[in-house]
Amino acid sequence: MNLLKNTKAILLGLTITTNAFAYLGIQDFETTRMKSLAGAGIGSFLLNEAPLLNPASIGFMRKSSIYYQKDQDKLEDRSDQRNSDFKKANNELIIVTDTSSGLPGGVSYQYQNTAAGKRTRYSLAGTRPITKKTTIGFILNHTEEESYLVDKSYTHLNFGLIHVINDNLSFGLILKDPTQVVAEYFEYGTGIHYKLNDFFSVIADIGSGDVENYSDHSYNKVAIQMHTMKRWYLRYGQFYNQMTNLKGYGAGISWVGPKFSIDYAQKLSEQISSKSDIIFEDETIMEYSVALTILL
Repeated sequence: MNLLKNTKAILLGLTITTNAFAYLGIQDFETTRMKSLAGAGIGSFLLNEAPLLNPASIGFMRKSSIYYQKDQDKLEDRSDQRNSDFKKANNELIIVTDTSSGLPGGVSYQYQNTAAGKRTRYSLAGTRPITKKTTIGFILNHTEEESYLVDKSYTHLNFGLIHVINDNLSFGLILKDPTQVVAEYFEYGTGIHYKLNDFFSVIADIGSGDVENYSDHSYNKVAIQMHTMKRWYLRYGQFYNQMTNLKGYGAGISWVGPKFSIDYAQKLSEQISSKSDIIFEDETIMEYSVALTILL
């Protein structure tokens, strides 16, 4: 069986022409809110995102939740070079968080079926305070993946930290898969969340997947969030990610009630340079995401 898998991988590599894959893996799941912020939020106080992005963020939350999300995507501006159909994504996410115990955290079920492959992931997150203004956290991920990069089950850890500088500014750090169980998924990043006033916030992240050649595999994400009315939020962000060879933007809207919230987002991605056979030059992928949160 392993011989057949290895042979398949070799034949696939031989059939790829000068447009070699720039990124062979599956991108980490983003919540609908993260998509609307172009993936940013390392330094933000987030509830549902704790088992996905920065587990330390849940340490400052007081509510628990049940979260469900459904994603799909669509290829736009189809290239004349494409001789096969684009496999549309079909992704689902379930998250349950609990802030009532001495170890606030959450669990998630992630299913991704994309053009890059299939992934099922189970995550467990927890956090502990260091000081009144600083928390640290971990995420334990168990993954079953069939992609161009990985065809196996594996388990790895992610770590995160959040520090409150003042009432308007917070700072975060993340470290994904530091032992490099899958070296291509290793990542480190930092981010800030700056609240200008009660209606307007700026969120920004930077990071990389390479310690020695930071700039060659770096990313940056910048977003704004507007609290337009009592229960409505508007978000917009842009990203430039050399790890995945993709750039683009995200936008979304949320209605947040006392017992539940609804999120909707769109995220557009295109190539930075012509290195991928998944997305050709001038093609774009538009993701559509909707989510429901029940607050407990």
